[in-house]
Amino acid sequence: MTVTGHYAGAVSRLAAAVLDVLIVFASFTIGFAGLDLLTTAFWGVSVRRESTGATIALAVLAFCYAFGFLAVAARTPGQGIVGLRVVRSDGGTIGPGRAFLRVCAYVVSVLAAGLGLVLIVFQREHRGLHDLIAGTAVVYDWGERPAELPGPLSDFLSRAGDKSPE
Repeated sequence: MTVTGHYAGAVSRLAAAVLDVLIVFASFTIGFAGLDLLTTAFWGVSVRRESTGATIALAVLAFCYAFGFLAVAARTPGQGIVGLRVVRSDGGTIGPGRAFLRVCAYVVSVLAAGLGLVLIVFQREHRGLHDLIAGTAVVYDWGERPAELPGPLSDFLSRAGDKSPE
């Protein structure tokens, strides 16, 4: 697998993070509502009253989501939609160990008042504290397909370029 792009910027990474948060929250909400429906129907007990347990379950789901997708595909679904991939700092493929370290270090980046994420804006390679700790980078990667304009537009532009001014 080859990397076809450059280091991903802060806006692209933010868009991917927002998509991932939406996916995690939607999945959790649907799953939690389904669990509540089942426990209420079968045992007459509602799980909605357990806010601490729900918070822990959400944190575990978010961690498993990020780690699982990074370990298997080197990108989360949000990163895939935006066209990003997580690679080692030398451009190689990350493994499960590095994915685990990156997700753990991401928690540190966020809990340090978000200062670990500010590095993405100012660091030359747009690497956050979690990337520096894990030895990873986020790059644009749309796969091995070439970037092309739609067929009719490409034809028009090539014909317009052939005409020389007289």
